[in-house]
Amino acid sequence: MRASRPGRMWRTAASLRRFVQGSSIYDLPVSVCEPGKSKVVVLAPHMDDEVLGCGGTIARHVRAQADVSVVFLTDGRLGGDVAVRKSEARRAADVLGIRTLHFLDAEDSQLRHDALVAGRLRATLESERPEIVYLPFFLESHSDHRAANDVLFAATRASALQFECRGYEVWTPLFPNRVVNIDATVAVKRQAMACYASQLAVADYVHANIGLNAYRAMSPGLGNTARYAEAFHALQLSDYRRLHDALLR
Repeated sequence: MRASRPGRMWRTAASLRRFVQGSSIYDLPVSVCEPGKSKVVVLAPHMDDEVLGCGGTIARHVRAQADVSVVFLTDGRLGGDVAVRKSEARRAADVLGIRTLHFLDAEDSQLRHDALVAGRLRATLESERPEIVYLPFFLESHSDHRAANDVLFAATRASALQFECRGYEVWTPLFPNRVVNIDATVAVKRQAMACYASQLAVADYVHANIGLNAYRAMSPGLGNTARYAEAFHALQLSDYRRLHDALLR
């Protein structure tokens, strides 16, 4: 394992300390979000992140007649055959009711180094004109998940695009300010995740992720009304960018 750079580590720690001392991150008010008929784009670094991070919420948006599209940022090659993974993504999309899939095909694990993907994402966002963009929260442990945020910021720099960012969790629990009751759609989420047979052959992601959803059902605001929930950190794009920069720059 390569040693961490002490300077970067201490700068990050100092930023976190200043943020915690200057705000109530541990006491964020958590409100229940009701997915509605919105124009929604989901950013997924890899095929299956969209289901793990917000599959139940996507299904609820679709039931509310929302227009949902998913943008896969990398080609997923480290998880197996690319054609297989894209085929699985299309089957999962059919289960969830997703309208459109975009494959931007940056190299898996190299998203932060791709010089072209931000331009492709910008063109996609300008075409879709979303009101809400779901993406992995910027404190996720996976490097491609964190890089998805930098790609979004680069894609929207000097742009008139305005939307709400909703950071979701896959590998790393976040500090949520929104939760969605997914009791009515958790079975659909399971069915969509079952489409990713190539990934489930490696690990039981369903077990781990549904366990996280069960834990999130204990979130304040739901009041023991849910058995499963998905959690998000939701902010307008400009505020989301400022929070990211306060913690990580």
